Amino acid sequence: MRDVIEIETERLRLRPVRMSDARCVAHYAGDPEVARMASAIPTPYLDCAAEGWIMTLNARKPLGEDFVFAIEDGADGLVGVIGAHKGRHGSAGFDVGYWIGRPYWGRGYATEALRGFVSEARALGPLTAGHFADNPASGRVLEKGGFAYTGETQNSFSIGRGARGLVRRLRYEAPAPAQTAKRQCEMALH
Repeated sequence: MRDVIEIETERLRLRPVRMSDARCVAHYAGDPEVARMASAIPTPYLDCAAEGWIMTLNARKPLGEDFVFAIEDGADGLVGVIGAHKGRHGSAGFDVGYWIGRPYWGRGYATEALRGFVSEARALGPLTAGHFADNPASGRVLEKGGFAYTGETQNSFSIGRGARGLVRRLRYEAPAPAQTAKRQCEMALH
């Protein structure tokens, strides 16, 4: 993952976030319906705040603790962001998080981006994730991406909500080699 510059899936390209993404990041992530489902996204989200976030990501690159990619589709450009962050939420490994702009919900982009991302990120070590309990759609995405519920919950603050909410925790379960071969065959048939 440390040497990965870009990840391509069937419809999407995952690439490093760049300063020119700030306006789209602020626009899509700052949507109250998106921000409330994340822990650290303010709303309103000003362009200058998105620029500051991108500058912070770039400054932290040498630490090797944050791997964040813009999610692009071929037609519209940036549609979301996905990343893994070391040691967040009490995790010993890397915690995976993502958001997709509301105009792109329901297209399968989150699942496709997560699967592509995890195919590289699992090299970092243990992967965990979480979702607010009132966002079961994110839980389904994480399950389709190979994560399984741990039974653990935590009460986490969301800047976008301005309040705490219950978060359900998951851990990535690497598929067994036979499952991987079966999945590849199933994907080839569809």
